[in-house]
Amino acid sequence: MPDTTDHRRQANSTARARACRAGLLHWFHQQRIAKTHLPITEEFTKGDDAVWEGVRFSSVEVQDAAEYLADKALIKGVTVAQLRGPIRAEITTAGIDCVTDWNSDVAEYLRNQRGYAPTINQGPVFHGNTHGGQWAWGNRDVTQTHTVQEIAPGFEPLAQAVAAILKELPAYGLDADDRQDAEDAANEVLAEISREEPEPRRVRRAVAALRGFLMPVAATAARSEVQVLAQHGIDQLNAAIGL
Repeated sequence: MPDTTDHRRQANSTARARACRAGLLHWFHQQRIAKTHLPITEEFTKGDDAVWEGVRFSSVEVQDAAEYLADKALIKGVTVAQLRGPIRAEITTAGIDCVTDWNSDVAEYLRNQRGYAPTINQGPVFHGNTHGGQWAWGNRDVTQTHTVQEIAPGFEPLAQAVAAILKELPAYGLDADDRQDAEDAANEVLAEISREEPEPRRVRRAVAALRGFLMPVAATAARSEVQVLAQHGIDQLNAAIGL
């Protein structure tokens, strides 16, 4: 069987660093669930989370990841002068948020904390860079300092579906261009359904574009949970527009 590994990507130190940070943080979260007190960081290298593109992370990469996570207050622990990063550590509450709410995507979590990424609250109010606007529906008690654009009546389920997809977008593993295009399609949906009289054709076109980014993920994502997540997003979109 031919080796289909993309060696150029495998050698991408930046991508490996991101993957190592995500894997290590996820591992620390698992140790917390297992009630392991201050697990040894090096033990991470023995597990499945320590392999990316078929190559196991080195001790140097793990030390660098641990140092970074500690510097960002996502983990805390015991350090020694000879090694970078804590040799024993535990995940912090901020780290737990990154794992559970941002699927261990450290870069996206930190970008969100600095206010550079779209933020979607558990409630139905949108804040962030969705074309510079904010959206709300059923918002009798909402008070905003910026202009709030109401979701048109009848489009609330679609707004909810798009909100959920935007929140989970980091988990889909899209490349940077596809992810930006997916965000643009989602924002186009939100912009159209915030109009006083949304144009159905435009809504369907934007929804179809957004669904188009999710369908390959639902069919071919390496992790089954990601496939399920993407399919759920597709099902929510379909239900919202009556398919």
